[in-house]
Amino acid sequence: MDDNLALFNQINSLSYWLLKKSDFKSSVTFDATDDSYFISIKKGIQSIYKHHVEDFSRKDSRLLKFELSSIASHLLQIKQSVDYDQKQTA
Repeated sequence: MDDNLALFNQINSLSYWLLKKSDFKSSVTFDATDDSYFISIKKGIQSIYKHHVEDFSRKDSRLLKFELSSIASHLLQIKQSVDYDQKQTA
């Protein structure tokens, strides 16, 4: 579970960075009622990335780690793209 907590922290940090340092809008929602975890990245009204983890509490921990790692990897790619674009325009 420590690995999953570290991945949550990384996802939240990357989402916050995108929100503060770019024109992307990020939303991370953990819904205990629906037992789901949802992340969405938008540029204006256009969806850039979204991922929904259903049956969150019942999911096998290895599968959950894989999904969270995938989300973190996608967000890191978006961040690197933003960094690259900002350096090109500077």
